[in-house]
Amino acid sequence: MTRLFILPAIFGISSLSLWYMICSAPGWNTDGTTTFEMPKQFDNFTVLATKFKEYKEQHFAYISAVFICAYLYKQTFAIPGSFFLSILQNVIAGAVFDMWSGFFLVCCLTTAGSTLCYLFSELFGREYVLYYFGQKLTYLQQKVDDNSNRLLPFLLFARMFPISPSWLLNIVAPFLNIPLPIFAFSALIGLAPYNFICVQAGYILSDLRSWDDVFSTSTMLKLCSFALLPLAYAIFMRPRAKFQNIITDVESNNNIYSPVKTQII
Repeated sequence: MTRLFILPAIFGISSLSLWYMICSAPGWNTDGTTTFEMPKQFDNFTVLATKFKEYKEQHFAYISAVFICAYLYKQTFAIPGSFFLSILQNVIAGAVFDMWSGFFLVCCLTTAGSTLCYLFSELFGREYVLYYFGQKLTYLQQKVDDNSNRLLPFLLFARMFPISPSWLLNIVAPFLNIPLPIFAFSALIGLAPYNFICVQAGYILSDLRSWDDVFSTSTMLKLCSFALLPLAYAIFMRPRAKFQNIITDVESNNNIYSPVKTQII
């Protein structure tokens, strides 16, 4: 029963700590800005990204710490609207930390945040998960067990597919018998194409005119193409696995009956 209150307590403490870090930004209000607001339009975002880049020159350690904490907070607690927040944070990473540094940082934070979400869900969130997703877990767990020999390709497909709810996978994965190493590896590799596209957009932010330039039709097609690669591999592996099992059964049967044949002779 105590576990029901541990997760909300961790969430509350983390929220207050992040809020305090943001509100105590040194030197942020020098231009008359009194509060930090999320950008609602693309033009406002470009102005904010430019200010972040200038702010980094004077307070690199602070802005790096806030970015890391905010990213882990969003990823660990599966914040509603995290798809837009993820785009926003990844683009900021490209604008502030340059392309390759931002890409490496975002990939590490994505993996770490997803792993923390996995662990928190497993340790403190069982009652919540069973209450909200109990009926679906049995079906999903059976599917995972049936495809245990090709689990990684299916996880990579789920991560790479553009509209796949990655936050939901992070929450329910501990209850689907998905091993943590495979889960973490799928988050690192499966989300890398999406992270790269967003970070690259932040790096060339001055050439963009709207959010549609970040996820254009061609970009979405590229992501879908990446997602189909592990899916095709998984589909190809199933008949091969069945064929291998048949061969193994035949060989084991031959080994069983061979001594009998020898005695009869």
